[in-house]
Amino acid sequence: MSPTEHALIYVSRSTSNLHDSSASEIIRSILAQSRAKNARLGVTGALLFSEGYFCQVLEGERAAVEEIFSAIESDPRHRDITLLTFRPATPRRFPDWSMAYSGAAAGPAWTCKMEGLLANPSAIDGDQMGRELLVLMTDLVRQQDVDGP
Repeated sequence: MSPTEHALIYVSRSTSNLHDSSASEIIRSILAQSRAKNARLGVTGALLFSEGYFCQVLEGERAAVEEIFSAIESDPRHRDITLLTFRPATPRRFPDWSMAYSGAAAGPAWTCKMEGLLANPSAIDGDQMGRELLVLMTDLVRQQDVDGP
């Protein structure tokens, strides 16, 4: 892994109504676009979507990760985007996935935590939250094994 490899973690809210039938279509669209773009740019990662909240980990060359995050920031499907951490990182947590996905398996405790955090983003300890989310997402991806190598 080169020294310019970075990991970025953010959380956001969906602009789609949680109970809207279009939510699953939106997620499929995000995954298809993410997997294609990430594979092209050499970025790996994982996406969690649960109860109207997104959490995503992006891993790769700094410039590629920045390009993807910039697109996310202007994506109308996201609001209240909160960057938790962006730092040099080795090894990758999701090296075999262009974009692993775990859905509602995170559970209500995660949703309550996100609601509280996004209500006051300035109070977020990004490093601590980033570590917690990495553990959660790694466990969920292993359980679901959705998008294998």
